[in-house]
Amino acid sequence: MANTKIYTVVKDGEELDQMKTLTAAKKLADVESAEVYCDGKCVYQGTVNAEIETAIAQELEGQVEETEAPVQEQLTQDGQSYRLKALMNVRRKPNGAIVRTLPAGTTVDVTSVENDWLHLKDGTFILLGGGKFAEKL
Repeated sequence: MANTKIYTVVKDGEELDQMKTLTAAKKLADVESAEVYCDGKCVYQGTVNAEIETAIAQELEGQVEETEAPVQEQLTQDGQSYRLKALMNVRRKPNGAIVRTLPAGTTVDVTSVENDWLHLKDGTFILLGGGKFAEKL
């Protein structure tokens, strides 16, 4: 039986191309920093760059090593904002389940910074990476 699946490459809500193989769709998604959808589900997210891909992979595997003593909770002033420098996973808790992703350039409102994680006002978390993945506004 022939493969009848169609893989759609989407960036910023716009369809870039439709392909018959996942491999080809992944290659385009990596080049464009886009996502691949099949049957309405995101099956692949293109890489932003190799350094960020490695950091995200380590984060997902729980292998991020602390190079300094853990940072104690730092309360921010009400309304403190950060701008994301890369496509980032938003999680229910540090190293927890991914709720959604936010693109680079997104501004997020933060209540505190806890052990290198931004604690957002909606109760979710984003990895700060020592300032590698977000900058204070």
